[in-house]
Amino acid sequence: MRNFGLIFIFLSVLSLNGFAQITESDWEKVVVTRNSDEVKGLKRAGDVSAETSRLYGKQSKLREETTIKIKKEAAKLGSTIVLISVDEFAMTPINNVNMVGVAYFQDNKTDSVTNDISEKTQSIEETDWEKVIVTRNKNEIVGYTRIGDVSAETSKLYGKQSKLREETTIKIKKEAAKLGATIVLISVDEFAMTPINNVNMVGVAYKK
Repeated sequence: MRNFGLIFIFLSVLSLNGFAQITESDWEKVVVTRNSDEVKGLKRAGDVSAETSRLYGKQSKLREETTIKIKKEAAKLGSTIVLISVDEFAMTPINNVNMVGVAYFQDNKTDSVTNDISEKTQSIEETDWEKVIVTRNKNEIVGYTRIGDVSAETSKLYGKQSKLREETTIKIKKEAAKLGATIVLISVDEFAMTPINNVNMVGVAYKK
């Protein structure tokens, strides 16, 4: 009876394709990649981000801690892999590493249509800016029509890198929504201290 219970628990964590479903406690199993080819054919689980800050913090140590954090964020979504799109070290004046990425997981079901896909195929009105997808992966805009260029910037004295990027992402989503876009491919995402900290984003808006 005890063995049966163990088998049941084991089977309950398997996905339909035979791969173990990642849970939050399994964050160490999450793969972090910067190669978009490794997420081809995978299902988008959602956006993830993480940041670690420390006075005179060593860059390698900050990046190591931030990688752990972003893995844990991905695991919360049941993701098996994260495509990193932003990985920046800055001194503002406290040293920090900020990472941004997209979490994916395996899904072999061909007869279902996800919310993400259905949202992409619909025209987005300006009031629906939250539905606009921001990506740095060219594979995600295949088959879409280019409708215009968009850009956004946020500046603040000693502004925190992650907060500035979050605010700028919202701005560029709103700009894309004005054009009726469903997805934005980011081509520039830069953090600078001049001496006021700022994040500048540039991208191209697309729709189905």
